[in-house]
Formats: sequence, C-alpha cells, structure tokens
Amino acid sequence: MQRILPSCKPRPSVIFRKSARSLARWRAELADCGRRTQPDEMRSLMMMNTFPPFYTGGAEVVAYHEARGLRARGVEVSALVLNNRRPSAVDEWFTLDGIPIHRIHTPPVRRTHWRDAYDPRMYRHALAEIRRLKPDVVHLHNMSAVSLAPYVACRVAGIPVVNTLHDYWLLCTNNMLFDVNEKICSGATGPACGSCWRVYDHWADIPGRRLVFRTLTSNVKRFTSPSQKLIDLHVTAGYARSRFVLIPSGLDERVTEPKHPVVRQLIASAPRHNNVIYAGGGVAPKGVATLIEALPVLRERIPDLRVVVVGGGERHFAAQLAQYEPMVVRLERVPFGEMRGLFAAMDLTLSPSLWHDNSPTVIYESLQMGTPVAGAAVGGIPELIKEGETGYLFPVGDAATLTERVAAHFQRTPLERRQMRQRCVADARERLSLDLHVARMIDTYRDVIGGR
Repeated sequence: MQRILPSCKPRPSVIFRKSARSLARWRAELADCGRRTQPDEMRSLMMMNTFPPFYTGGAEVVAYHEARGLRARGVEVSALVLNNRRPSAVDEWFTLDGIPIHRIHTPPVRRTHWRDAYDPRMYRHALAEIRRLKPDVVHLHNMSAVSLAPYVACRVAGIPVVNTLHDYWLLCTNNMLFDVNEKICSGATGPACGSCWRVYDHWADIPGRRLVFRTLTSNVKRFTSPSQKLIDLHVTAGYARSRFVLIPSGLDERVTEPKHPVVRQLIASAPRHNNVIYAGGGVAPKGVATLIEALPVLRERIPDLRVVVVGGGERHFAAQLAQYEPMVVRLERVPFGEMRGLFAAMDLTLSPSLWHDNSPTVIYESLQMGTPVAGAAVGGIPELIKEGETGYLFPVGDAATLTERVAAHFQRTPLERRQMRQRCVADARERLSLDLHVARMIDTYRDVIGGR
C-alpha cells in the first residue's frame, strides 16, 4: 500500500483544539505542505512527555532536531506528546516546522506512585494513536509524567519499540541517581534506596520498581543512548548490553537570528568582555553551587569578565547569583532556537554538573558554534570534551580547579583561542552531526523493523 506523505518543507506552527473541523484543518495543513508518494519509507511515531515549543530541557531539543532530521531523510515522523500532570486538559493538533504533533494533557485525578507507573488513560491515548497512524516503529523518549502505559500499548499493537534514554528513570525515582545530600548515589536497591533528592521529579516510588520497570519495558527492541556511561550504568543494573546502541545526539547547525532583546544586547556587546556562559540556571544537580563558589576568584583573576546564567531554578541560588551583578547577567528563559547565537558569542561554556549528566545538549550546541566547554568529569561529559583541544575537565564539585581551568583559558593568546574554536567546530561536525545521528537512527529503525 502506498502512503501519501507530507513534504519535509518547514512551515509555521499551527495550533488548534480537537474537533472534527480542527482535525480536517490539521490534515489540510499537511496536504498544503505538498504531497509525494513513497511506498517504501518508514513511518515512525515518537512519544514523549513534552516537546517544543513547550519544552523544559535538552531532551526535548534533541527530539525536535531528530524529528526534523528524520523527516528530511524521508522518514514519516509524527509526535504524540502525553502528560498526566498538567493542571488543564488539552487535546490539540499542530505542526511545528513540518512535524505533525498531537498533544494530550490529562490532569491527575489523584496522583499516586502506582498511577505514575501505569496510567490507563495514557494506554488508551497511545493505543488509539498507534491504530490511527499505523507506524512501523514507535520511538519513545522521556516517560516521566506519562507512565509506562505506552509500552503496553505497543505490545498489544505488536509494534516494535525504540527507546532513547536521556537519563536514569529506569533505575531511579528522580531520574538522576542523585541523593538528598546532593551527591551521586550508589544506585543501590531495596532498603538502601530511600534517600533520593526530591526537589523536582520523584515518581513511581513503588515496591520492586526496577523489576516492574524492566518487565514493562521488555518489549523494547533497542535502547539508544548518547553516552556510553549511561549504557554502562544500565548494564551494571542488569540490562543486557546487546539491547543498547550508542548514538550521540545530533543538532541542526542552522542559527536563528535572536529576537530576545537581552540576547541581542549580549551578542552585540560580547567583544568588550571575556564571556562565560552557564545554562543550568539555579538547579542544584547542574552544579550552580560550584559556579557560585568560583565567582569571587574568577572576578579577581579575569578582567572584564561577564558570566551569563540562563535558566530558572531555586530562589536561594538566584539570590546568591544576584550578589555578583552586573558581572553576572541572568536570563530566566531563552527560546531554544536562540541559544545557539548566544553560545556563538561566548568565549567559554561551563557545565559543572554534580550528577551523571548523560550528554548535555549545551555542550553539543557550544561545540557546534565553536565555543569550548569546561565540564565536570562525570557522566557522559568526558565523552564530549577533548582535554585542551575542545575544552577542559575538572573534578566534580571542585570550584578551585574549575577556576584554574577558566583562568588558564583566558590566558591563552588570541590565536590559540581562535584555533581552539576551529577545533570545536571540526570535532562537532565529525562526531556530533545531525546527519550522523539520523543515519544511525535509521539503521536502528531498520534493525528493529526487520526483526519484528
């Protein structure tokens, strides 16, 4: 049977509520993109808990670029965005740069850890979308605030599953293997697994959680991960190594002209400063405390220093950062498409994470834009940074060594720093390109479809 597919040409976003008329408009919008017959192409249905333009972090940015890249290669990609924790019910279709998206929010009737693990409403929505679109493969991303119901729906429908892991939710109730003392936990199970950091996400804290999750996800043909560290931690926890594929993330290299007034001002004034950017906001696991500890010495050692902090977070961190204004410039939120232009204007990016950060998107964006990165030697960060060539590594939580790395960078000659920027771009194009990511993902799709 031939499938009539929408073209990959980007179009402006169109959003509207569910109704017979809106569904017709949605289909018409896709038809307006142009139609082409591709009888042999794959059809992929992505599922996740949030997606641009409504997003919370790097995982959603990665999924967006991945979807666009796959569509450009002829894969018919649609997205189903499910979330059971939003306060208001939503059921709407829209397109974003040619990607058809169906977004469903179901407010919690009464949130429980068992419903976190399996929400029958999410099962019904997932199964209905599978039956409507008839995909060749379902590609799952983050499932927190969705539950594991989509895995059951895929099993019932007999559809092979690829699952990209952005963190450690299969192993940990807070997704990060991060404990109440703001340290990396041992990943223990049973009675020893009860001192979780619970400031943000903490879900499905049920008896035998790991066994339940392993059982419900047993139909996943391939887990993909952008870092080897994440794979190793899951294998240590009992998952078969043969089920994992290492696929570094990939992002489109295009740069959007910034519209945010402060971003435009920062870019315009960048030549007058030594610019450092940290895009973790006031979030403890991202290492903001390490940055704050380093600021007094950095201010003394680096002339004309400006530190740009992007992202929201905890108030006490915001108050501490405010003490260093105007050297520190804080931006609560920047449209994801404008971050690349901001990274390009910076001299150095900081990634001082305290947890096993899988493969931070800010590092990909920085290297693509030619900006070296100083990152903590934890999680998948060391896999992205070549010491002294594209950036620097320092021990987790070590503000003194971070300070030394940053100061040493600004002591390099202009020629050395320019050459370092060139190496960043070359390395990103060689190892972290969207084309490479998409090619590997298509190979993975073919592998699981062929084995169905």
